[in-house]
Amino acid sequence: MNAEYDYIVVGQGLAGTCLTHALRLAGKQVLVFDDPAAPSSSRVAKGLFNPVTGRNMVLTWQAQRLFPYLLKFYRNLEQLLGTTFLHEMPVYRPFLSRQQQNDWAGRESDKRYSMFIDRIYLEPLWDELINNPLGGVMLKNSGYVDTNVLLDNYGAYLQEQGCLVRERFLPDIINFAQEKVVYKGYRAAKVVFCDGPAGVANKWLAAIKWRPVKGEVLEVETEADLDFIVNKKVFLMPRGKRYFAGSNYTWQDQSWQPTQAAREEISGHLQQLLKKPFSIVDQKAGIRPTVHDRRPVLGTLPHQPQIAVFSGLGTKGVSLAPYFASQLVAHLEKGAKIDPEADIGRFFD
Repeated sequence: MNAEYDYIVVGQGLAGTCLTHALRLAGKQVLVFDDPAAPSSSRVAKGLFNPVTGRNMVLTWQAQRLFPYLLKFYRNLEQLLGTTFLHEMPVYRPFLSRQQQNDWAGRESDKRYSMFIDRIYLEPLWDELINNPLGGVMLKNSGYVDTNVLLDNYGAYLQEQGCLVRERFLPDIINFAQEKVVYKGYRAAKVVFCDGPAGVANKWLAAIKWRPVKGEVLEVETEADLDFIVNKKVFLMPRGKRYFAGSNYTWQDQSWQPTQAAREEISGHLQQLLKKPFSIVDQKAGIRPTVHDRRPVLGTLPHQPQIAVFSGLGTKGVSLAPYFASQLVAHLEKGAKIDPEADIGRFFD
């Protein structure tokens, strides 16, 4: 293992993995620290990428940029790793009101939406399986990333390359010498923190207005036989013979333990959605790294440019990580501008 690197990346979750891949594509030498004992929201997440989000069913932020980019990025990673983790799958969004139905009837000709619309249904679809009395919209350019397959395979790849250290990184013992970061005998031009909720306790990132949010998912068995994802208050995602359902949101409980309240909330929504019986076989919880304005956080610290961050991906990490990892690399290497809504500079204005 070398002592000199261009970058030290802290965290090999979704953000750290995508950033490390983007840096290596740019020809950079990268050393990754990842704490195997730390809980990871990337491993709890079910990896849904869905261009239409929220109860109001609107295009997610930057959808026209993010979604074409993520498909190319993850396919490139699959080719590198010789594995499959990207699964394109339609997402069906049932309408919640007549007004929503009318609004969507006019969106097929809207260029912002048309690239994501497979078909609009004005009558119930698969009525024997799901409650959708007003029909809905079937979306394309959607699906899920099996995040555990991605992270396991990329971690093994980094280990083969001799650039992964499986231990906890300690921000408090960073030193600086000749405009370099020095850490336990390693030297790099910059260190980039991609370790999610751990950033809350990181003294270098104290200016960021963190607002972590807890989410939980259920693994269920059901007689329903779906080859698409349904999203109505909760998502129901087929994975082989089982399904995943989620997710909920809470800012009060910051523990990683599953709760009965979340179990009841998610299963209650699922009972309203699904006409077939189901049984719960597992439940998991994670803490998503979000900030007050629910936008990513990327860039270097104004007062300490050897320290950078790539975090705040929240509930849409699979969609956001590829595009903004590449944007951060362009900024670090070529001085390209970061989207103002994602720039860490907004916390220092």
